[in-house]
Amino acid sequence: MRLKKHFVLLGVFLSLAGIVYGYTQYNLTRYSVYYASHMPRKEGAKPELIMALKNINWIDKVNTENVTFYEEYNHSIYISDNMYFTYNVDGYYIGLSQKNGLYFYNTDSTGKFVTYSSLVENKNEEPLDRKTLQEVENLLAPATQDIIEAQKTPLINLQKLFNQRYMSRFN
Repeated sequence: MRLKKHFVLLGVFLSLAGIVYGYTQYNLTRYSVYYASHMPRKEGAKPELIMALKNINWIDKVNTENVTFYEEYNHSIYISDNMYFTYNVDGYYIGLSQKNGLYFYNTDSTGKFVTYSSLVENKNEEPLDRKTLQEVENLLAPATQDIIEAQKTPLINLQKLFNQRYMSRFN
């Protein structure tokens, strides 16, 4: 009889632990853009865009003139008519179609834009200059703001846990 009691208590404890763990993972994923927008980061880091793309199926999405989510086909965020943010095996990047060709702006793991390449000009990856980086930042700013504003505030705020998990990556 005593052994049965221990098994019941163990079962209840494991069930509660599973529920708490599951909710914590759900909360960190669901509100990842909210948490990313409130965390310290390196200059130029874009944790909001990285988290929005990583958790595209879970976050709140708004489709405006600045941003459209494409989650079913290629998991991309379209920014205006000629620009998209997505990823491949090498990392995250922006594709930008301009009159004189298609450009790709690549990020490091923090979302900071560091290099670019162009198919038309046959340019391999080259470092971004300040002027080009500022132009890309200006194009991204309205879309990033729309994504952040679409996010709801979590009922249970796990900002400290989110920061512990991602601080080394973005800061």
